[in-house]
Amino acid sequence: MSYSENKWGRYGDNSPRKMSSRVSVLSSQGGEESSFSSSNVANSHLNKTLSKLIDRFDIPLDNQSMCIYHRREKKTLRLNKIICSQTEPSIVRNEEDIATSIHERLIQDHGSTEKAYRFGRLYNKLASNNRLGKKWSILYLLSNLSSLDVTVRGLQNIDSEVEYLQPPVSRPFETTIQDDTSNSSRNTRRRLARNESLRSNEMEMDILPPAVQLQRAKEQQRSDVSSVYVTESDLLRDLIFIFQGIDGQYIKFNPELNDYSLVSGISVSKPMEEMVFKLADIGWLYIKIRKFVQLNVDNSNIGLVGQSLCAALQHELTEYYKLIAILEAQIEKQIADKSLPNDQQSLTLKRLMVWTLDCTQKLRLMSILVDVCQDKKGGALMTTIHNYTKHGDPFFRKYLTEMLQVVSKPFYEMLARWVYEGELDDPYGEFLVACDPTVSEEDLWQSKYSIRENMLPSFLSKELGQKIFAIGKSLNFIRYSCHDDTLVEQYYTTFNNNTAARLTFKYGETKAVEEAIDIAYMNTSKALLDLLKTKYKLMDHLKAMKRYLLLGQGDFIQYLMDVLGENLSKPATTLLRHNLTGILETAVRSSNAQYDDPEILNRLDVRLLEIQNNDLGWDVFTLDYHVDAPINTVFSPVAMLQYLQIFNFLWRLKRVEYTLSASWKKWGKASREFANVTDIRQDLHFAQLTIQRMVHFIYQLQHYVLFEVLECSWDKLETFIENKSIDLDSIIETHLNYLSEITEKGFLSGTKEIALSGRLNNIFDSILRYKVALDHLHEYATSESAKMIFGKTGSSDKISLIRHHQQEKEDDFTIQVLEFLNILKSYHDEDLRSLSTRLDYNDYYSSFKITPQTP
Repeated sequence: MSYSENKWGRYGDNSPRKMSSRVSVLSSQGGEESSFSSSNVANSHLNKTLSKLIDRFDIPLDNQSMCIYHRREKKTLRLNKIICSQTEPSIVRNEEDIATSIHERLIQDHGSTEKAYRFGRLYNKLASNNRLGKKWSILYLLSNLSSLDVTVRGLQNIDSEVEYLQPPVSRPFETTIQDDTSNSSRNTRRRLARNESLRSNEMEMDILPPAVQLQRAKEQQRSDVSSVYVTESDLLRDLIFIFQGIDGQYIKFNPELNDYSLVSGISVSKPMEEMVFKLADIGWLYIKIRKFVQLNVDNSNIGLVGQSLCAALQHELTEYYKLIAILEAQIEKQIADKSLPNDQQSLTLKRLMVWTLDCTQKLRLMSILVDVCQDKKGGALMTTIHNYTKHGDPFFRKYLTEMLQVVSKPFYEMLARWVYEGELDDPYGEFLVACDPTVSEEDLWQSKYSIRENMLPSFLSKELGQKIFAIGKSLNFIRYSCHDDTLVEQYYTTFNNNTAARLTFKYGETKAVEEAIDIAYMNTSKALLDLLKTKYKLMDHLKAMKRYLLLGQGDFIQYLMDVLGENLSKPATTLLRHNLTGILETAVRSSNAQYDDPEILNRLDVRLLEIQNNDLGWDVFTLDYHVDAPINTVFSPVAMLQYLQIFNFLWRLKRVEYTLSASWKKWGKASREFANVTDIRQDLHFAQLTIQRMVHFIYQLQHYVLFEVLECSWDKLETFIENKSIDLDSIIETHLNYLSEITEKGFLSGTKEIALSGRLNNIFDSILRYKVALDHLHEYATSESAKMIFGKTGSSDKISLIRHHQQEKEDDFTIQVLEFLNILKSYHDEDLRSLSTRLDYNDYYSSFKITPQTP
């Protein structure tokens, strides 16, 4: 950062001041007479007025009555020359200073405050009079007139006062001080009001006993004698020490007041005292800033950004030391040359205030930063400083912007390394990205990195912060999970060829930073997705999940059902995992699944759930798909749990469909075998009708799940990944939405799970129980058929009991279906209403008179 444009002081500026020195020069006597004769015509009105004033105030003696005309002419000439020599006084028109000067002179000349008190009341009347516009001119004239040493009444000694009344030499730099008339009048009245209190104290002294008055007078005299008058040069020399945080001879730091004060026993005028205190603020600010720098320059708790702030403050203090050196050299030169305070090249308190104006503003700004940046670091500290750049003063805004450009360098260096190399170089926790070193590489994407929102500077948007976070995380994912360093090497090659690429990371160039981040984000995300789709075959794994865990591979699932059906109908405790694994491999070799990628098939496995009491093999059997890094980022544990939930639902639906298909075949054959058993002929017919109703329900439900739910959701997922995905996070989110949509539409989550999932399971249970009742009927029909060969008849009670159980299970199925349909009709979802229409085709179930149970 360059601060060459910010000048700490105005000393040494050789530009001409717009104030000319008015020095009147007295001409010779002959020149005076000629000037008077020539100006008598031009200034006749002025001469008449002067003559009247002389006649009024100049009372001649009796022995001088013969010289009245000659003396009047001479005095008029001199007064005319004094007035015409300078139309305006060369000093600053400061009403407060001239009134204070008159007030102090009255006290000093007369040794009493009576006339000063009277003058104060008269001045208050003058200040409150709004009709008079040149109040300062009146006071200036009265001040000069009061300085004349008149020996006799009148203007006899005006000849000796001509030189005294000549206008003084003007002083440079005083025109830069702006005079505020209203403030001057108000401040003067305040000061005179304080003097009135002194007057009241003197009046109280009059009523005290004489002994007390004498004692107080002695004490006052001793204090007056003991007081030391301090010159302006002495105060200037002390202020140079104060600017460096060192106590001077007359100005010292008071720890109790936490401010500078004058030592006791010295005499300084009130205006000079006020200027000293204003200039002493510079030393107080310097001490505060220097203390902050000394305490924190080597403090690791404030971080690199905080140490950068200390370095910037130290640089500003170095520029401040240069100004002090210049001022000290000037004062030493004045002391050596014994320059007077009103010399054009000399240094005065007023000029010192002007020259240190910019310095004071900068120190105040740095003092504010020291206060607000306590206990802050990193992005939070940058946000705090940035908030102060929103200032209407261009000086403040420019200065703080340049300061922040230096302070923010460590942050932007961390940002560049994170974005282009994936390296998190943040030893003090100042960057917006946090890393948990305890997390393994398998969970790198989900858990290893996180965002510190409080460390994101306010001038960077949250959207940009998310992109910054994703870029570095993607680079680390490519390097450690995908074991590919080509992208980082490509960045290194780019930077070696074009080192200016990182220069865009600078405070104040937010637009350029955003453009660079966007480019890096798109390149990194594209490289990561290409790597997952090609090298790690992301789409192949998604399709394998759909074919095997979502039962999309029909021939494989059917063969698995046929082979496993008998084993899974046994108690779950009798199942052996290695036997099931062998059956799985047989199903793969006996179906089109054998043509899949061997890497995909090797991930397919059998899994048995935790066995509960009375569980069958159907209840604990599941298929499993092993995933590892880096694809386990997409197939997270949450996603795999949803796959398991969907598989169990589809597997049970497939089991019911498989059971009904087997029953339909079985009873189609039984209707021919038991045609001679007349007692159960009607039962066989009713059983086939009921099975047909159940098959219709299951087939329509399968159609809805496979096509309306699975296929539609898969089409959205595939289209997004192939055409619309921009980064890995979007793929993960879309994949989770895909599974959530399946579970919600499949009655496995959300509000539909509460209303429909339980009733659907009841329907499945009623179908399986009805199948058990049919098995009992089939056993009875088989036994009756055998008895008829030997001319025997069966028991009517047994067939009646079988019919009762069969009818009970059939009615239970009908009731469950009616309740399910009533709930479906209450939804406004088009897919559910379509399912309801297909299940209740031609309002078949509307003809049933059975009242459904209350859910």
